[in-house]
Formats: sequence, C-alpha cells, structure tokens
Amino acid sequence: MVRRKVQRRMSGSKEAKPRRKASSAATRRRAAGGKGRGKPRVRREKGVVPPPEPLDEFAGNELTTRSLRRNGGVVRTVASPRALRIVMVGWEWPPHHTGGLGVHSFEISKELTRLGHRITFLTPFTGPFTPVEGVTFRFPGEPSKTPALQYPPAYWTGGSPDSPFVDATDGYNSWIPQVPGLGAVDVVHVHDWFGTIGARALAERLGVPLVMTVHSTEYDRSLGHPWDHILAREQAGIDAATRVIAVSRHLRQQLIDRYHADPAKVRVIYNAVRPTQRLEKIDPRKRVVLYVGRLAAMKGVDTFLRAAAQLVPKFPDVLFVIAGEGPEYSRLVHLAAALEIGDHVMFLGKVSDDERELLLQGSSVFVLPSVVEPFGIAALEAMAAGVPTIVSKTSGVAEISSGAFQVDFWDAEEFASRIAELLEYPTLRAAMGEQGRWEALREGWPERARETVGVYLEAMAARGRRP
Repeated sequence: MVRRKVQRRMSGSKEAKPRRKASSAATRRRAAGGKGRGKPRVRREKGVVPPPEPLDEFAGNELTTRSLRRNGGVVRTVASPRALRIVMVGWEWPPHHTGGLGVHSFEISKELTRLGHRITFLTPFTGPFTPVEGVTFRFPGEPSKTPALQYPPAYWTGGSPDSPFVDATDGYNSWIPQVPGLGAVDVVHVHDWFGTIGARALAERLGVPLVMTVHSTEYDRSLGHPWDHILAREQAGIDAATRVIAVSRHLRQQLIDRYHADPAKVRVIYNAVRPTQRLEKIDPRKRVVLYVGRLAAMKGVDTFLRAAAQLVPKFPDVLFVIAGEGPEYSRLVHLAAALEIGDHVMFLGKVSDDERELLLQGSSVFVLPSVVEPFGIAALEAMAAGVPTIVSKTSGVAEISSGAFQVDFWDAEEFASRIAELLEYPTLRAAMGEQGRWEALREGWPERARETVGVYLEAMAARGRRP
C-alpha cells in the first residue's frame, strides 16, 4: 500500500483521478459523534490585515526574534537593544494575594528584571512585599518629605464623610498620575481594571505608550451581569492602550466583540508556571480530588460538588478538598450538606503557597470546573506538579493543553466519569500526569517575559519612540 502511494505521488500523471474533496471540520465532528458540545471554537475576525512589522530594523538573529500567530494576535519576541524602564500599575503582590493576578505580576516582573529591565511597581498595598531585585515598590501614603493626602487602603469600600474618595480604587487612581520621582520611563503597563484611569493619565503625563494586560473581564466575573463602574474602567484602559495583552485567544476575541478593541493591537500571551523541586511523583495510593481557587460563581465549584455526590457511593474513601475563599463559601457548604456528602468534603479556606504545594503533593486528581476561566493558572500549576487535571472547555488553559481532560462546565456527570477513570486506573493517572507536566513546563515565564518585551517595543514603535 505504501509503495502504491509513493508511485502515485511520483507519477504526476494528468490522467490520475482527482482527489476526493476533504470533508469539512463540521462533517468530521458530526461523524466523530460524542457527548457534549465539543471544544468551543474561537471565531477569527474577518478582513483584518496583519499589522506591519516595525521591529525588524532592530530585531536580532534567529535566537532573539520569533513570530507567533495566535488567532491573529501576533506576538514578536525581540531582544531590546537596551534596558527598558517600566512603570507597572498593579494591585496585589506576594506574599499577600488572593488569585492569579498577584502571581502573574510577581513572576513576569522577576523575569523582566532578569533580562536587565527595571520596574517601578505601583500598588495600593503598603507591604510587606516579596523582594525582587530590580523592582522598586511605590504606594499611596509612602513616606515623603511633603505632607500627603490621606489615601484609603486597598479594599476600602468608602462611606467616610471625611474622605474625598468614593472607594479604594478611586483613591488609588487619583494617586497614580501624581507619583513623583519616577525619572525616565519607556512604557506604562497596567494590569486589569484597578488602575486604568490613573495609568492612562500617567502615560499621558510622561508621554509614553500604555500597555494593558487583561486577565479577566467584568462580563466573566459577573456571569454576564457586569457592574457599569468596573466596565467603564475596563473600557477606558482598552481604548487608551497602544497595545492590549489578553491571556487567551478566547479572551482576545471577547475584547474585540464586546469592547470593540482594534484587533490589530490585541496580543495573546499565556500565563506560565515555575517548576518546584518540592513536589514528588504521583503515589497511586493517594485518594484526594482537589480544587484550588476562589469560591465565586464563575468558578463552577457547585459542579465539583455535584460530581462528588455521584462518586461517593463508589469511592467512599476519597476526600474532595476545596481550598480557597470567596462569596460562594456559605452556599457551597449548604450544598454539600444538602447533597449528603459533608463527611467527604473538606473546605480549607485560603491556603499559602507552601500549603498549596503540599496539597498538590497529596492529590490524585485536580479539577477546574469553571463556567468562565480566561486562563486558569491553578490548573497549569497542578499539571506542572504532575497531577492529572480535568478542566472545563471554556478555560483558557484548554487552548494550550492536550494533556488534560476537557469537559463541558455544566456536565457534572461527565466530570464524575472522568474523575472515576483516573481514580480507578493508576497507569492512566501516571501517564496523564507526565504528559501534563511536560506541557505545562514546555514554555515558562522566561518566554512570557520575552514576548512581553516584544509588545513593549511594538507599543513604543507605534508611538514613534525608539528603545
């Protein structure tokens, strides 16, 4: 058969029968059948001309220049000819952080400074801050030679007649444009909606480009019922930014569709994880199914509990562990009681980084059942730890991984089925753990930092500034 195929290819005869037209992707999916809606497709915007390549003139050799097309979001990694001076407008920073935003800020800053760049990190928190060489921290109310306005602390909800500010973000954004002593700056980089108004004003004051990283949107966090106050701040940042970074293709398309972002300026840079030596290999005797993350409606933890209720009769020795805090805590505790699985579910509350590593060390399966998950860094951390992982098809991490089971977020029965497979078959569990670990660590924060530098240089070139 192989010989006949080779002969046909070599003959090149015009009389050869034309090939039968390949079936469309939709036809193949219908033929494959299967349960659920299938992996969601990310619609490609039409009629978009790829942006020009303004970086070619100072792009290095093949080792320093790379171009990736991700659903139209071209990411170029170019070695900057000099160290850049970056003002990063953030929110949280380790050791005190509640989600992936603080981790992302810490890790990307760590790698940017390792490349020689220097960062001034603005935050409403007063510390303590996990130190990173090359990062200087500035915050409202910091010691100064002149009396300063009393800015509210982070997470202050307002209500004081003595304060001119509505809430913590209002005070933070009022302070950002007035930060003194920044010196020469090349780019202002804001993360999410918290500091967009202030970052926009600061970039205008300094005459430098603004870059915005969107980690999630108010549409996602509110499950389609956004708060106008936050929505307006997101829109302001997206409109003002010279370049916008989204953490997944799905999120990029949402910025184009719902926020009317110019597709030519939106780039995709995924999150990453850092390997740790503390984690051991999978022990097939361990019987813990783990969820780590915020207890919010968008996280779908109720699906996790409903799947657990189906598994408890067959696996009475399995413990379902939920680590995290959030507004859904009380409802989820009551749901576990109503499902009569309270003895098999453990709510741990917020855990430290060290405690999270120990949990991963002792887990057989990790589950991320989010209704909406722009990326899902917790799942990537589990995969990097060698823990077989099940994620919802709507998560951003599903875009870069074939080593995790992917399930419709609403399908508790399918989640239960996949968990049962991994609990019953240690060989499958070990194979998925190895594959997931390889995929999670294939590219890390160093690559993400180089991609971010590429976006900085693009933004500078678009504003007529040379590095």
